Amino acid sequence: MTRQAMSSLALTGKSRQLITKLHRWSGLALLAFLFVAAFTGAFVSFRWEIDTFLNPQLFKVQPAGKPLPQLDLIGRIEAAFPDALVSTLTYPKAPDDALRVSLKSRMDAHVVHKHVPGMKSAVAFNQVFVNPYSGEILGQRNTSDFTVDRINFIPFMLRLHYSLFLEKWGVWLMGGSALVWLLSSFLGLALAWPRLWRNIKAWRPLLGIRSRQGEYKFNYDLHRSASLLTLPVMIVVAFSSAYFNLPDLVKPVIGVFSPISSTSTVASVGQVGLDDSILPPEQAAAVALQVLPEAQVSYVNRDFTKGLYAVRLKLPTDVAPIGNNTVYVRMRDGVVSSTRLAANRSGADTFIAWQMPLHSGVAFGLAGQIIICLCSLALLAMCVTGFNVWLRKHRSEKDLAMRRRARQTPVSEQQAAAPIEA
Repeated sequence: MTRQAMSSLALTGKSRQLITKLHRWSGLALLAFLFVAAFTGAFVSFRWEIDTFLNPQLFKVQPAGKPLPQLDLIGRIEAAFPDALVSTLTYPKAPDDALRVSLKSRMDAHVVHKHVPGMKSAVAFNQVFVNPYSGEILGQRNTSDFTVDRINFIPFMLRLHYSLFLEKWGVWLMGGSALVWLLSSFLGLALAWPRLWRNIKAWRPLLGIRSRQGEYKFNYDLHRSASLLTLPVMIVVAFSSAYFNLPDLVKPVIGVFSPISSTSTVASVGQVGLDDSILPPEQAAAVALQVLPEAQVSYVNRDFTKGLYAVRLKLPTDVAPIGNNTVYVRMRDGVVSSTRLAANRSGADTFIAWQMPLHSGVAFGLAGQIIICLCSLALLAMCVTGFNVWLRKHRSEKDLAMRRRARQTPVSEQQAAAPIEA
């Protein structure tokens, strides 16, 4: 960077040298993690579209009359997978959509677990696709398997994106990387911040790319301009990544500004046995819709430890694709036990509810998904150009150090070190 360009920046001197080193080495430490996150993120931003395209036999059915009773469907599924228990029914959004069913271990039916995304499933298959009209099982998969094929491609990308297939260690590792990435992004902004930042003209040179002045300048400019242009999105994605992987660390910070509700506050109404007579799921959904008649049912979850159905409802105004409202219905008699409605949530609850829609881009529909995908590709470019800048800088500094040592070495020592010619 020229002296004239340096003089236009707000940060100079020893402070700039220190922040440059912090940004450079934090970026280098994160390089592999960010590359994986960016590569997988480009696919994850269109996860359902890609999954449906690759596996139409799992997601699409031919409508034929009325759907079968859900207890009948559950019986067929659990008969086909005797070691598993149906935990969640994800409702079709359209008549030609299949019913997506989540399974858990039957042995864990009455065991309370803290949900840690990224952990390996305890059953052979944890996701089943069913034709709701005929009861035919269209296919099954284990979303935690290390398998790359058409059926498991998106689950593979999701798990790699979230935990690197390293279980809890991977979850913490990617969460910690997100926090360092967030800090490094602000360090990069500090390095690029112009002295006359209120003047729009001061920002224009920072977004330009010198394509004919050598490889180093091209990589440096591309890295800086891509970082600045995508910075608002990257900050949101980095923060939400840290929240998803390290909620126990991030939630207390959010809670400083506003109280946070917790799913653990949903009181049990009494454990229900697996063979006990319970209300059919569709009736629990109908009870929940009486609370919010204008909503659509996204899924119904069965919690035998608390004796409750958790019915997720989506209103037209909800930002999350699955909705931001949950009604808890007693499995034995169909009485509403409690509700968690978006209209009654605190500011912190609303802020948290926005994290996944923002992270995936679905908060803004197709345009948001495209932006997240493009930013993932931009992050890939930043990883490559950032490494090239570091490598060229490292080689330059190494060559400079060698020349300095050569100048400081006495001539007699240089002659003594020279090889003897035959």
